[in-house]
Amino acid sequence: MIAVIVPPGPSPTMFDLDKDKSIPLFPLGDRPILQHIIEALVTQGITSIEFILWHAPERIEALLGNGDRWGCSFRYHLATQHDRPYRSLKVIEKTKSEPWVLIHADRYPCVTFGSSLIETPILYCNGLQVPQNETSQSGSKRISAIENWGGTVVFPAGETSDILCNKTFSEMLAYLQQSLSSGQATAISVPDWINANTPDGLLDTQSRLLSGKLSGLMVSGIEREPGIWISRNVEIHPTAKLIAPLYIGPNCRINRGVKLGPDVVISGDCIIDSNTSIDQSLTTAGSYIGEGLELSKTIVDHNMLVNVRLGTKVDISDSFLLGGLEAKHQQGWLARAVQCVFAALLIILFAPISLLSLLYFAIAQKFSYLSVQMVKVPLGLRPLSLSTYPLPCLGADAWRVHRPAGWSPFVRQFLPGLFAVLTGRLSLVGLPPKSANELERLPQEWRALYVTGRSGLITESALATSNNGDETELYLADAYYAARRNWLHDLKLASQYMFCLFVPSRNAQFKRDN
Repeated sequence: MIAVIVPPGPSPTMFDLDKDKSIPLFPLGDRPILQHIIEALVTQGITSIEFILWHAPERIEALLGNGDRWGCSFRYHLATQHDRPYRSLKVIEKTKSEPWVLIHADRYPCVTFGSSLIETPILYCNGLQVPQNETSQSGSKRISAIENWGGTVVFPAGETSDILCNKTFSEMLAYLQQSLSSGQATAISVPDWINANTPDGLLDTQSRLLSGKLSGLMVSGIEREPGIWISRNVEIHPTAKLIAPLYIGPNCRINRGVKLGPDVVISGDCIIDSNTSIDQSLTTAGSYIGEGLELSKTIVDHNMLVNVRLGTKVDISDSFLLGGLEAKHQQGWLARAVQCVFAALLIILFAPISLLSLLYFAIAQKFSYLSVQMVKVPLGLRPLSLSTYPLPCLGADAWRVHRPAGWSPFVRQFLPGLFAVLTGRLSLVGLPPKSANELERLPQEWRALYVTGRSGLITESALATSNNGDETELYLADAYYAARRNWLHDLKLASQYMFCLFVPSRNAQFKRDN
């Protein structure tokens, strides 16, 4: 069986929360809604997934990639007419040879789909009242009208995709209604759903997920207390009160006197200021919530607040109440200017060494200066294909393997890389630069850490790991830097790096200490 997923476009019921991104990208517990759906499909053995996109497609593709990290094959199709997105079914040949499930990703039934012996379409409905006197020979309940159809239907292999490809959503609904009326389709009532087509449905689904009431779905990570999940690098003031169920994402700061819960999700990189109380609410990544606020049944997306209980939306212009923190770890213009000046001075100072090393490697090793394409981070919402830059180096394999601090990486990586620092594409200190292929191969947790950081010539891993550093050591070094990064720590690493060039034994001692 294959899956065809159609993420929805902007809806008037969502109060502009989905203006710039599709609702399935919103967090549900510890991960986006769309990721929950994909992982539920994978557990059923469905690994071939086709996406029909039209609203903010680059964000979905940037999140999911090619599917390798789930062991899946993803293909993306761009719908040129948003009211007729099913035209892409023409080019999905597998729908002709095997059963397939069509999923509108703002809702998803928590069920196991049928086997390969499906003969007629099966519609999944939310809270459907099925007359008890209408049953098929197989025992499945049938009705003559669609009520609360959830947008998911399993089709048998065949020509159905050709019938649907030119229809609008309402025309497809009419087609399915006709199939039900004629007994050529079956409707099934499903009690457990991911429901994100309204703010109220999103908060209700969040509450059911945190309480463990959604079949097959769960919050991963460590429960610090029963029903309370706290991710990595979270600062919580001792006076803060946490009430289960609750999830707090990575890199958050919870200040003095804050009360969180029940039924609250605080996504990553958020700050909740002093004496604020939040319950039955969702806060998206990178949001700031000010001091002394009381929020109940709300969705906070940076400076936008949706009051679900009252059905209203407010855009807050006062940044001390609500705001965004996207630039939290980005360098200011002064820091960038200082780095550019320092890089220029180093280029001039070490110019003789650069020229001598170029001559040596050109004659003895038969290679010279070139550039490799690296991903510029923080990545944000840009796709990888639009986020690379040329990083000069000496030899094609200069950045291909991990090298601890020393003269070889200094002349092959550091000195050529100063030109990337001079142009503002790289920092002096940061995470190791990586290509798009390297980034896609990283485990999910490591990749999430990397794309929100910054890359640099001097790295924690070059100082803290050996030449044979394994993947775990390298990840821990990157995680340590991501947690400690500030100008003082960067200065410490830069001084240690330079010291290692002239006192090699210092590098070995540093590795033993760490």
